[in-house]
Amino acid sequence: MRMIIISALTLLVGVSAFGLPVKTYLPVPFLCQAPYGNWSQPWQDGCEEAAIIMAMRYVTGDPVSRKSGNRELLDMVAFQNNKYGGHYDLTVEQSAQLIKDYYDFNNFEVRYDIQIEDIKKELAKGNVVITPMAGRLLGNPYYTPPGPAYHYMVFKGYNDRLGEFITNDPGTKRGRNYRYKYDVAYQAIHDWTGSKKTIASGKKAMIVIKSGSRP
Repeated sequence: MRMIIISALTLLVGVSAFGLPVKTYLPVPFLCQAPYGNWSQPWQDGCEEAAIIMAMRYVTGDPVSRKSGNRELLDMVAFQNNKYGGHYDLTVEQSAQLIKDYYDFNNFEVRYDIQIEDIKKELAKGNVVITPMAGRLLGNPYYTPPGPAYHYMVFKGYNDRLGEFITNDPGTKRGRNYRYKYDVAYQAIHDWTGSKKTIASGKKAMIVIKSGSRP
């Protein structure tokens, strides 16, 4: 009983039982992976690039428009074709390498076997989180059915009172501040396995973009 009372009191003063704020929000700018509604290639598979662009624009403090975002996404695709020999589905390690190579940026961390609280802790620090997803497990009604087998999105906040993560989901033009219940988002986090058929067996993983680089 005493533990229950303490937990209730911490929530009332705006701190969770884990010592985190009850809610957190980071003003990460939004970019749909198909900025002009063209879902052919390379935009169809441009979720990694769009997620990275959003996170990096938050780091630099710069806005992103459809025009600038589309140009940067296409430039990143061309960069991968030249440096890596193609534009492929990327694991978190490969996405982190792309961030390092394309932006000459190293202030990030790749983490595995994560829990819901790990994501919340990073967001509470002001760090943006990028995750690989088994997209069809998200059940987003705005995806073109059946939804992306493999996907990436940005976590930018959470709200314990509602039990929701706040995301920028580049897989839909309605993805700005899109909210997913904790369990729904967490269960869909899976790293690339090399096959869309086995994506639901991929590891729980995230890329943490450190806030210390913000101007």
